[in-house]
Amino acid sequence: MTSTSTTSRPVPGAAPHTGVTAPSARPFLLVDAVLTGVNGLAYAAGGAWIATWAGAPAALVHGLGAVLLLVGVAVAVLATRRPVPRRWLATLAGFNLVWVLASLDYALVGGLTGLGVAWTVAQAVVVGAFAAEQVRLARRG
Repeated sequence: MTSTSTTSRPVPGAAPHTGVTAPSARPFLLVDAVLTGVNGLAYAAGGAWIATWAGAPAALVHGLGAVLLLVGVAVAVLATRRPVPRRWLATLAGFNLVWVLASLDYALVGGLTGLGVAWTVAQAVVVGAFAAEQVRLARRG
């Protein structure tokens, strides 16, 4: 009987363990979960009103609300893990980066009102800041 062993290579710039143990990770993720969930609830419940002042289709706003509610719950669950799984955190950062790019694209070509453009860009900046901290936490642990 032979045995095989594999060695894992560390990710450049990443801490050697597989989880994030930084004391700031849990409160940071909980703030992210709350803000995401509150936005999701606002979009889902007030989608028609938001769509009117933003110049976006109500169905899009309602759909984004549902997505944000699910993401908020997922981030809250992530915050409960000890340690926080590095790959999950990196995946969340990737999702947030995609959100930022999609938001900025829609702000440019989506036909939004001035207020809609301002809101879309502002929330993209906030989400981008969250993504940057998620990347930092995932790399440093």
